[in-house]
Amino acid sequence: MRRRLALLALCLMGWWPAGLALADAVGPVQTYVPPPTPVADCHAPGTWCGAVQRRAASNRAAARAKLPRGGVLNGATQGMRELLGFGDPHNPLRWDPNSGLWGGYTSYATSNAHPDWWQSAIATWTLVRYLEATGSSDPAYQDVLDRTFELNVSLPGSRAPINFGNEYMDDTGWWGLAWTEAARYELNVRGDLKLATRYLGVAEWDENYIARAPRSCGGIVWQLGYPSDTISNAEFAALSAELYAVRNAPGPFHNRVKAARWFHQARWALVYMRSRRLVFLRSGTVHDGLTRNCRPVAGPLTYTEGEVADAYIQMGAATHNKGYFADARRFLDYTMWAASGMSRGHVLQEYCESRRAMCHSLRQFDVSSFKGIFVQAVADYDLATGTETYRPWLQGQADAILTRAASDGTHHTRCQTPHRCQLGLYWSRYVPPGSAPVQVSLASQTSALQALTAALAG
Repeated sequence: MRRRLALLALCLMGWWPAGLALADAVGPVQTYVPPPTPVADCHAPGTWCGAVQRRAASNRAAARAKLPRGGVLNGATQGMRELLGFGDPHNPLRWDPNSGLWGGYTSYATSNAHPDWWQSAIATWTLVRYLEATGSSDPAYQDVLDRTFELNVSLPGSRAPINFGNEYMDDTGWWGLAWTEAARYELNVRGDLKLATRYLGVAEWDENYIARAPRSCGGIVWQLGYPSDTISNAEFAALSAELYAVRNAPGPFHNRVKAARWFHQARWALVYMRSRRLVFLRSGTVHDGLTRNCRPVAGPLTYTEGEVADAYIQMGAATHNKGYFADARRFLDYTMWAASGMSRGHVLQEYCESRRAMCHSLRQFDVSSFKGIFVQAVADYDLATGTETYRPWLQGQADAILTRAASDGTHHTRCQTPHRCQLGLYWSRYVPPGSAPVQVSLASQTSALQALTAALAG
């Protein structure tokens, strides 16, 4: 992620409390219930189902049975359809079936006019999490996942020639996390061992690629030739821990040698961040990264706090060590604390949302992505611990999004259709969408969808 000095400076500035503005309720909301899954249920005549398929069918049924009926499910579904261009083929957020990428992405170059390469990784990850939470195996969604993979896994002559790896280690890490989640989805929800194996292979390649890349100050760099930073090391720790969990678990992917390697990498990354004072377990705070002289610089953002927490959560889930969960909670609780500047009225915000420009011009596609990554980590905590510790908070984020952030791009709406479920950056206050300093984008859509999906998954 290309963080600029203007963005990093926000971490060092003060912030001011402000009043909470509520949007007016608009009309009734119709609940959308996903159609029955088209995948064989292991009871149809002539259907062959092995152990993998039977478990997947059971998992789909369990996910669908606990889905809440109401505005959150409707909002998540309509918002996802808008993200993919279903029912609104002319929206600027949509997935492009010709490139397998999202949001008007037209070149590899960093641009203020279009999202970056890594944004499509976040969108892929968001799609998979939604499918897991809803127990869906809808072939239309699967086609998006398949084409995103097939059209981009091999791009000879490009700056990402194979397996989604490039010179940006944080980009590669997001893709690795997305394909790890996709592998779990294919195995546990769809029961497709072949696709799960392909996706897992790419995720492991990405982890190995990051591990072997040149380092700075002994750690993972955000871009080759640049200093180490917190987000890249946290992603690496989370990815390694997830791969360890997959390879250590009984089943078709069990491999003790690979599991040991991924465990070692995850533990190393967690120790490294502490040794370089990138993270502070006692306070639950983080620095953004290191200077070329290996000195920590700048303060926390929602996504650095969230991804560091998720690294500890994934390690706790993989090792069944509750101590990691206790460590993760410090980062989550600090971010939710009003004095952190990242929470307003118990709703997540970025520092810059409280400033006069309200995040305008500050690498908007980056900033608009951050909150969803944090909320996803919160959901992971509850899922990994089997608790509802943060359930009210997760529901609060979803309610805030549907109340304040949904629009048709111009007018406030209630997600009645995909087009009327464009989701903006501002959750903690109502900002008229037509005049918002930061407009709806792929980044704001995926971030809000991560939060809506998190409220479904608890």
